[in-house]
Amino acid sequence: MSNIFKSIKLDHNIMKSRYPMFMIGYVLGVFLAVISKIPIFGALVVMIISAPLTGQYFSIYEKNNLEKLYGILPLKKSEVVLGRYLYAMCIVIINGAIAAIVAYIISLLTNRVMTAPEFLTYLSAGFLYVCLMIAVIFPLYFKFSFSRVYVFSNLPFYLIFIVTFAFTRKTNILGQTGTLARYLASHFIIIVAIMFSLGLILLALSCLLSCALIEGNIAVSISTEKSEKRLYFADNLRTWMVILVVLQHLAELYNMLYLFMMLNQAYFMGLLFLLSGYFTPGSFERKGALQFLKDRLLRLGIPTLVYVLILSPIASWGYRMMHSSPGSVVQGRFALGPMWFAVMLFVFDIGYFGWQMIKRNRKEHMVENSLPKLTFYKVAFFTLILAAVSYLLRIFIPYGVSILEFPSLAYLPQYLGFFMIGTLSYERDWLRTIPGFFGQIGFVLAMIATFILLPTALIGRNGLFIGYGSWQSAVFALWDSIFAVGMSLALITFFRRFLNSGKKFGRFLSQHSFIVYIIHAPIIVYLMMALRGIHTNQLLKFGLTAVIGIPLCFGVAYLIRLIPHVKRIF
Repeated sequence: MSNIFKSIKLDHNIMKSRYPMFMIGYVLGVFLAVISKIPIFGALVVMIISAPLTGQYFSIYEKNNLEKLYGILPLKKSEVVLGRYLYAMCIVIINGAIAAIVAYIISLLTNRVMTAPEFLTYLSAGFLYVCLMIAVIFPLYFKFSFSRVYVFSNLPFYLIFIVTFAFTRKTNILGQTGTLARYLASHFIIIVAIMFSLGLILLALSCLLSCALIEGNIAVSISTEKSEKRLYFADNLRTWMVILVVLQHLAELYNMLYLFMMLNQAYFMGLLFLLSGYFTPGSFERKGALQFLKDRLLRLGIPTLVYVLILSPIASWGYRMMHSSPGSVVQGRFALGPMWFAVMLFVFDIGYFGWQMIKRNRKEHMVENSLPKLTFYKVAFFTLILAAVSYLLRIFIPYGVSILEFPSLAYLPQYLGFFMIGTLSYERDWLRTIPGFFGQIGFVLAMIATFILLPTALIGRNGLFIGYGSWQSAVFALWDSIFAVGMSLALITFFRRFLNSGKKFGRFLSQHSFIVYIIHAPIIVYLMMALRGIHTNQLLKFGLTAVIGIPLCFGVAYLIRLIPHVKRIF
């Protein structure tokens, strides 16, 4: 901690010569406060001007070649980054406090009384906007030279501020954003708390991103030797995805945790397709073309038939029993249920089989060292293409609309794209060699996109974000593409670093995870029926069902694998 304070003090000493520049912000703030007849608006302007002025530190750093100075200091890079963010926040808070006092004096001189809600709302809005600016521009300054990105990084924020202010002055924007926004407007303390909290969260995420960028390419934590055939972290990650599937369906049955379900839906099935795609080429190479196809038909086709003909009627009968009146006749239903994943995966496997047949006569000799590496620019390009294709598809197949018992065809570009990335990851050894800091950057970008893009996409009535070519749908498609790619990178690198052991318990879970995927629906339905008599908070009941249900699913899966010949399929 002492090193961080030393870093803040060093930043202060370097920036002292630039402090008079803040007077420009005060003069402009007072002028706009008088013109707009909103005294506290001046404080907001001062805070917003303070953000890019704190970035002047990077200009001094660049002009005076201070990397030589920092190179001999006993400071870690992460301590320098954290100190820089804390220093910037000190500058913003001090200037905001002074500007708020000036605004109060102006209100007394102009007889413009400021109410507490108005005062706090403007200050919290300014704080959030400043945090957003710092969260975006600081990582750019750490990654690129200050002179290259200064105008590019700051100008959009000024334009957005000017347009937003003019728009809100002439338009009742709160009246157009639904019941929730009007409720928040009447409970300004909630708005203030949300804005301050979001601002701090954005800064924390941005700080993590800057640390990842300044540390650069972290060495891969596992061997890249092809002799290590089994990636235990991939098995463990697949197990975790199956557990998330169980929790997702449990939340759907309890009709709660909507944000949890939306975040899950954005990435977890896509990541399952990526992992399935990763293991596809190895299976094809070991078994040969025809045996591969027969094996996939056996391993995916038979479980699907078992679910549709046996488990689905049992699960639907139990579900309808829970929601029907006593004494009414209840019938089961034959449905594809969660096995849509197996059907779609089999279609993708057929596509892979066909592609291999097409390129069968092509002779490719790739040297290990010439394998294309996964770069951040390739990941960004893939993410943007995925967002564009998803947006176009949702014009015709909206988000959340089930077609032919496929509940999420709006995510088809993600599922296919991730499966293809999985096959390429095997051929190019990306899961082993992807830099560790990609996961840090991916997680931070996923969180920033969730705090900025997701609320923006949900603006408006009638669920415009689901598709039909609306601008909300475009924002939503961009969000879930960034979130899916970012979370996938984060989880892959996290599991590779911390959960790459092949211990007995992990192998047990991995061996039974696919059976759990198949059988979990009827188990959790009847467990919910058994717990109906417990009268408690719905969230607590969800937790209790999950704590009992997940081990129960794995226990039943273990018993099923004891049946003769079952291991040949699962």
